[in-house]
Amino acid sequence: MIPLRPLSVGEILDGIFTTIRTNPGATLGLTVGVSAVVETISTVTAIVGEDSSTATVAALDLLVFGLNAMLGIFLSGVLAVVVSEAALGSRISAGAAVRRVTPRLGGLLVLTLVVTLLSVLGLLALIVGAVAVAIYLCLASPAYVLEGQTIRAALRRSRVLVRGSWWRTFGVVLLSSLVGGVLVFVFTMVTLIVLATSEATFGDAFEGDLTVAGYIVTGIGNLIATTVATPVLSGAIVLLYIDQRIRREGLDVTLAETARQRATAS
Repeated sequence: MIPLRPLSVGEILDGIFTTIRTNPGATLGLTVGVSAVVETISTVTAIVGEDSSTATVAALDLLVFGLNAMLGIFLSGVLAVVVSEAALGSRISAGAAVRRVTPRLGGLLVLTLVVTLLSVLGLLALIVGAVAVAIYLCLASPAYVLEGQTIRAALRRSRVLVRGSWWRTFGVVLLSSLVGGVLVFVFTMVTLIVLATSEATFGDAFEGDLTVAGYIVTGIGNLIATTVATPVLSGAIVLLYIDQRIRREGLDVTLAETARQRATAS
């Protein structure tokens, strides 16, 4: 599914969609399942917060932000497993991927919080510094999940892998983010068109004055957009990690040998 050699930008993007297409249950299926829970809670909190105090709205927004952050953390770990299996020419079920990630989930949460904190600290200095820190540490999650590293070692591992390839890593992350952003924009526009069909039923989306039905439609639109866009960026990060290890450590030889051993065993 993924060439076992240094990857071009086009091959990384193609590998993302190939992995999604060949593992729909462990990518789109799992994403929609987890996102459905988060979006349901987000929709309910939005409805509850309609007539609540400012403090209550702020607390609900913080809750939704935390849930979305945890969603991204969980899916990045699961997709790291799925993409690594795809590199070996194997498919993995959603349940098997979740079982492999679950023991590392707590540490993965801490790792993500550390990366976020360091990125924010970089932002306090300069926006450029925040971007630099984020790119240098963007491979920490797959290193943590796939190599069984400690949090500190995973951060150091990411920095070592990115060093000397910062601009290429930045370019791929930016490109995949743009692809995901376009997908989100498309579904957002579709949602707005649906809301605009009946102001009496859905309320005024542009003024933020939605009815319960309007919030439900918005939640469904967000769910679809998240399901489609999330695997794109997460998949790009994992493929960048694999690509850097191929370029620096000859991981392609190890992967090819592992794939041969699995084929022989089966």
